[in-house]
Amino acid sequence: MLLLAAASFIGNQACRPCHRSYADSFAHTPMAQSSGRVDSVAPASFTAGGNRYRIEGSRLIFDGGSQSMDYYVGSNAAGRSYLWTRDGYLFESPITWYARKQIWDLSPGFERISGIQLTRPIEPSCLLCHASRVRPVLGSQNRYGDPPFLDNGVACERCHGPGSEHVRDPGRARMVNPKDLAAELRDSICEQCHLTGEARVERAGRRLAEFRAGERLADYATYLVWDTDRRDMKVTSHVEKLAQSACKRSSGDALWCGTCHDPHTNANKTQAACLGCHAAAHHAEQSCAACHMPESPVADDGGHGVMTDHSIPARMRSPDSSPAHGNLRAFLGIDDDRALGIAYAQLGDARAREYLLRAKPADADVALRLAFLEQDPSRAAALYESVLRASPAQPVALVNLGIVLARAGRLQDAARLWARALTANPAIEEAALNLARIQPAAEARATLRRYLEFNPLSEAARARLKAIH
Repeated sequence: MLLLAAASFIGNQACRPCHRSYADSFAHTPMAQSSGRVDSVAPASFTAGGNRYRIEGSRLIFDGGSQSMDYYVGSNAAGRSYLWTRDGYLFESPITWYARKQIWDLSPGFERISGIQLTRPIEPSCLLCHASRVRPVLGSQNRYGDPPFLDNGVACERCHGPGSEHVRDPGRARMVNPKDLAAELRDSICEQCHLTGEARVERAGRRLAEFRAGERLADYATYLVWDTDRRDMKVTSHVEKLAQSACKRSSGDALWCGTCHDPHTNANKTQAACLGCHAAAHHAEQSCAACHMPESPVADDGGHGVMTDHSIPARMRSPDSSPAHGNLRAFLGIDDDRALGIAYAQLGDARAREYLLRAKPADADVALRLAFLEQDPSRAAALYESVLRASPAQPVALVNLGIVLARAGRLQDAARLWARALTANPAIEEAALNLARIQPAAEARATLRRYLEFNPLSEAARARLKAIH
């Protein structure tokens, strides 16, 4: 009996010879253009977060230095953010272009950071919905091959599955066609990027990067939402908002993303879909979506963007920006003690500990969050050590265990942990500063200079280097 080979990803260019019309039309869609290498950026001068910036060519210039803009993420339909790389390590730029308002401003999440932040790491999970065939380096937090991804944007295989065996024998190895799948499997393909939830928790032993078209997304992760009726919008909350709509509740599996969207052309089929159920609708000659799927502000991009409200409200309503209350529940997947504990921990909710203590399995993801909450140093150290046995390059565990050991007088053990953390990501300030405090002067200077290559604006590192001199 012959065993079938495991299919692998081979890239868009392998699809083009047989599917040229699809490939050519898809290349012009926002999904296909959601990442790439930067050639140049239009010159600009602006203030964001109280800091002055200029853009010249592909460099971001600010008081105290400049930084390259090497890659972009975002199709520019709503906006575009930028990434910079050094020695293979990838970081997010602090500024984003918001296309709807035609302005530059702080990147999402940077409004809570004082000063100019250059060292937010781009982990693989950040790239999965913007780029394809991502190439993370094992044993690092944010290091990649050159280039960091082999296909710009969302590639064919993200929706149709890996194609190596299909190219070898098209008749025997069929590609996935989403519309032919059972509803749960079909919807999982879209949900991998268009379902946000309040928290997302990977299942024990599974990673979302391993998900393939044709599988159940719920086997890889649990997505949790508040059990209250929230009206706030997120950039990629399309799936959960659609589930709130009367249209989806009435139509069930018959209504899905492909009902209104053609992924190969980005053609909008919404009006035909609406009239299919509401042929006698008032103002049927106008756009139903203009009133019933309004573009509303989103809560997670600094307030500059708007997205289509897929909850299809009967009448216009104001978004709800008040703090969330209530309990988390699973929108997709299983809301067991493990998922709830990790989710509440992600949100900084005090309820996390009670669930984490009951979690099964009590794996490294659980142990990491329990260790952070643990007041007893010896128990915290044991938890961090268990995390590192499973994931030797976990940066939070490396830094925090080093702190616990240093306080116990085990400085050499702490130094080894902080050095490992800087191998995983050389821009972790806590690791660099802590290590430099206990190293001999020459080694401390080298550690700080290496860190300042990534974050030249660090006042703490410059002050420490000056003190050593």
